[in-house]
Amino acid sequence: MAQQLTAEEQEVLDVFQSFLKGMQERRPASLLEMVLPDGMMTRVSNGEVRQLTIAALLDIFPKDGTSVLEERIYDPVVRTEGDIAVIWCAYDFRVDGEVRHNGTNIVSLARVDGRWRISGLSDTARYPAAPAA
Repeated sequence: MAQQLTAEEQEVLDVFQSFLKGMQERRPASLLEMVLPDGMMTRVSNGEVRQLTIAALLDIFPKDGTSVLEERIYDPVVRTEGDIAVIWCAYDFRVDGEVRHNGTNIVSLARVDGRWRISGLSDTARYPAAPAA
């Protein structure tokens, strides 16, 4: 059953959905406006933990090309308390319609000067097994 979102929770979710749309449209400059300058990305996958700033992630993210990039999210749970918020959701990341990895996203946000901004991204990237030769 999907969570019934308050107006504030929907506003928080809209920020993340705009961020994903900006990634799909390969607009890293506009994405930087949605994150805090020192925001961090944490990926936990196959027993390894990797961290980098969100700015560094956007720096290595493909800025051109013809591949269609899309991250879909499912069943988001959004919580707010004052000027902090969190989103927990399942996701899959697709390139030209093919799922490349999936898992769970956790997105932390902070309201700064009346605007929600992403302070942290975490995910549990699971990569499909390579087909047997």
